[in-house]
Order: sequence, then structure tokens, then C-alpha cells
Amino acid sequence: MPHVVIEGRIDLAAFASQFEPLVQRSGGDVLRADRVYLERGAQALLVESLVVEAGRKLPFYVRISEHARGSVTLRVDPLTHPDRSPGVRELVARIAERLLRFAPQARVVRTNLVLPSSVLQGGESG
Repeated sequence: MPHVVIEGRIDLAAFASQFEPLVQRSGGDVLRADRVYLERGAQALLVESLVVEAGRKLPFYVRISEHARGSVTLRVDPLTHPDRSPGVRELVARIAERLLRFAPQARVVRTNLVLPSSVLQGGESG
């Protein structure tokens, strides 16, 4: 599944409170991430997401989880199983880009997505 592992602590509650809906349209295709649900302990959040490609709707959640070892993982929530379509991968990458711009001190240590070089800061893909 599409994922990004980020090294560095990120204030997920602050990220959730400033999250602006993301909507990208191209022809009949749509990438949308709008609602954010923060876990009670503020160590995880879900981003309600929808991709429409070729008239096919793929609803899912992107899960952002903080770990005790000082890293954050962003991935498609395992309870939702959308196809790994180009749109799903693009939307997860766009949310990761926003998270990295929010926390410029953090860096990508592992991903299977294409992220803009401006937010990678020395991380690796793989």
C-alpha cells in the first residue's frame, strides 16, 4: 500500500487543526481529502479521502500515526482497501507533502510514492 515514513516528531493535533480541504479536479477525475479525525490521545489521525477515476469512486482513509520511537507513518488505513490506483497514490503523496511542509524539520526515511524533491530533505525512496 502507498506509504511514507517520516523521522521527527510532528504535532498531529496542530496539523489537524490547520488542515485545509484538498480538492483537485482534472476532467472527470477528482482527488479529495476533506475531513480530519484526531484520535483522543492525539497520536493518530484519519483523513477522509475520495478518489474518482474514470467514473469509479474509491473512498478510503489516510492514517497518520505517531510512534514512540520518534517517527510518523502515513498510509492508507488498513481497514479500507482501495485499489492502488494512480489517483490513490497521488492523493496520499499530496497529504504527505502537506505534512512535510507543516513540519519542515522532519524528513522522509522511506516511501513508495513520488514526492516533490523540495519536501524530501535527504530522505530515501524505496
